[in-house]
Amino acid sequence: MKRWIFRIAGGLLLAGSILLANQWLTAEPVEPPDVWQSMAVGEVQIQRPDGSSATLPVRIAQTASQRAQGMQHLPAAIIREHPIWFAFNQPQVVSWHMRNVALPLDILYIDASGRIIGREVMQPNGTGYGINAPITAALELAAGQAADYGLEVGVRLRLGR
Repeated sequence: MKRWIFRIAGGLLLAGSILLANQWLTAEPVEPPDVWQSMAVGEVQIQRPDGSSATLPVRIAQTASQRAQGMQHLPAAIIREHPIWFAFNQPQVVSWHMRNVALPLDILYIDASGRIIGREVMQPNGTGYGINAPITAALELAAGQAADYGLEVGVRLRLGR
């Protein structure tokens, strides 16, 4: 009797594995939304207080529709590989949400002089993020990447194209 139960359980496990593997192998790659694809590509120059510097490739969200798109509906791999620089024409107070975002994100708030004035971690489906100060840019990266690049309050960032 026990052998029979093990055979059924083993058969079900095998069938489930085959179905999952088939789904994974035949799944269509997720194509990023057109608005995201329309973002220009640039490079953020990082100037740390200790004098060290680095660069970070980014997508640039410069129109209202691109800023509204942000990281929504993107697969995790694209989020990890493509930080987004949100550019504003004039300093303004901005709020953020995380609906339809697959991963937690670091967000950095940048003032008119290019200095990071705030940083927070945003969680998927969270709302009410932001800083109560005018900013001219924000930088979104996968959570943990800001620390990897040494991006903290006081670091200066400048967008190059």
